Amino acid sequence: MNDRSVSAEAPRRNFILELWSCLLGGIAALFPFLTGVAVFLDPLRRGAKAGQARFLRVATLDAVPDDGLPRQFPVIRDATDAWNYSPNERVGAVYLRRMPGESQVKAFNVVCPHAGCFVGFDAQGRFFQCPCHTSSFTLDGEVIRPSPSPRGMDPLEVRVTDEGAIEVAFVNYYPGKEARIEKN
Repeated sequence: MNDRSVSAEAPRRNFILELWSCLLGGIAALFPFLTGVAVFLDPLRRGAKAGQARFLRVATLDAVPDDGLPRQFPVIRDATDAWNYSPNERVGAVYLRRMPGESQVKAFNVVCPHAGCFVGFDAQGRFFQCPCHTSSFTLDGEVIRPSPSPRGMDPLEVRVTDEGAIEVAFVNYYPGKEARIEKN
């Protein structure tokens, strides 16, 4: 073999070696990139299941006197956001009300439908009132006009178990809207 054939073959060998190196390097770099994309999109993939009422234990029947006056109770559940899990997190509150001689319980979300403030209960006047813009509501949650609130207080589905536990399908709705639109 002469020196010319050896020198002409060397660039070809280097080209094939460089091509394989680039190909294998690209494949090796693809895996961390795809893993990063999968982690980034994971919360979107899991998603919230809208429209599914999840009953949460709020109180017992004994804790709600049958005097017709509402009592406020915290709503506690395990909360999960995109990446974090928080056990026994306070996610809101409800008013529970029981009429004399009844075991049936009514529940309202404490969030004002006008601007999202927590509604208070005026025991002397026997009505609910928002401290932010003075929206007022009857004991049945109906809006008292004139009021800036576009709708009455948000009622929640309630069930009482055989053991006397009060469970509420807790839902938050968007404030400032006439229709009840559930937040996810």
